[in-house]
Amino acid sequence: MTAFVLGRAIHFAALFALFGCPLFWLVAGKEARLGSPRSFRATVLLLRIAAPLALVSGVVWLLGIVANMAGGMSDLDAASLQAFFFQTQFGPVAILRLVLLTAAAAIALLTRADRALLAGVFAAATLLLLDQAWLGHAAEGGASLHGALMILAYAVHMFAGAAWVGGLAPLLLCLAQQRGSPEARTRSLHILARFSLLGIFAVTAVVVSGIANALFHDAGAKFFRTAYGEVLGLKLLLVAAMLALASFNRFVAMPRLRADPFKARAHEVNLRISVGLELTFGLMVVAVAALLGLTPPPH
Repeated sequence: MTAFVLGRAIHFAALFALFGCPLFWLVAGKEARLGSPRSFRATVLLLRIAAPLALVSGVVWLLGIVANMAGGMSDLDAASLQAFFFQTQFGPVAILRLVLLTAAAAIALLTRADRALLAGVFAAATLLLLDQAWLGHAAEGGASLHGALMILAYAVHMFAGAAWVGGLAPLLLCLAQQRGSPEARTRSLHILARFSLLGIFAVTAVVVSGIANALFHDAGAKFFRTAYGEVLGLKLLLVAAMLALASFNRFVAMPRLRADPFKARAHEVNLRISVGLELTFGLMVVAVAALLGLTPPPH
């Protein structure tokens, strides 16, 4: 069980990077990309690592699903794989997922132009996040309006979470490079302002879609006394910590950096620490979300 959760967590973290990192540079703009060449190249390297990692962890995860349906790893054989991929409702979705994961890894490893690489993995990650909804609890709604709304809420939740958490890594890389001069400080403030705007939309979507997801599994007053509710409660606490750090960055750290150039270095350090903590909590949220996906929801 622990290995399965870890595999899902690695898979989600890699997918979030494949979606959030390219989106960050799209939002940050050409000026930020040209002014932060080392950060941009480091992001490309991160994607070259994340894409094959997503493929390997995705294959392991799907094998775990098949093994669980077959009764255990010892019962995993060609017949159970054939039955899963060609005789269940999840089979076509899983096949599409493997194709997309393979495409993302190929693009990341074989594409030489950095901007083309970012565009390619971003497109593959977008489709993978959509595909993910049909492999989780959201697929339990069936072919109905209720089921369609569950999948929509889950997809919005995944996109918003990937934009937020996945964008923190290149943001931290940029803040690490942009320091030591007034020009670098101005560029940092520009990047932070752009990402902050994206963050507002992402956080709002995370909260609204998260509430919708919880309502779909509402079990009344005892909801948070169930195993699913307890894991969800832990996730909510971690998201609250991320929100607190994001608010500090937006409403305290950024104004201080803008208004007090004489203490710019200290403010830059505080920002990097805060963004680093926010990213750490984000990865913890991903890990808890991986566990949540394996926890039976209340009905």
